Amino acid sequence: MINQKRKGNQWERDAAKELNKNFPDVWKRIAMSGAMGTHMDVPLLKADVVGKYPFIEKQFVGECKVGYGGKQMTIRKDWFDHIADIAKESYSYPLVILKFDYARAGVRHVVCMDFEVWDSLLTEIEELRTSLRLSLEELNGETG
Repeated sequence: MINQKRKGNQWERDAAKELNKNFPDVWKRIAMSGAMGTHMDVPLLKADVVGKYPFIEKQFVGECKVGYGGKQMTIRKDWFDHIADIAKESYSYPLVILKFDYARAGVRHVVCMDFEVWDSLLTEIEELRTSLRLSLEELNGETG
């Protein structure tokens, strides 16, 4: 059990580091997530990792899980339900962040979300794109 806990904690740290590669300082690991968040009743402290991109209105909350064996892993619905509850409390997008442990090549890390979250995120991006396009058209109309 200790090794599984240690492996999970390491994946939380590594996941935040991986997610920060192209967007530095966006993702943070929440140390002692769950217990501390529940005790203090702070939803964001219940997630394993939290990320806030400056161009997306909502932040992201992540539940990090490591699969063993490298070729397959069991994905549990309760992981998605748990992080969805946290996301609802904190006005965030919920993610389950997976690692295929011992995989040496190909896909090793996966970010998962349910269809409603995917649709909501794409709707937000489309609204941002439309707003930017309209702003550029206004700017071009005023100066052109």
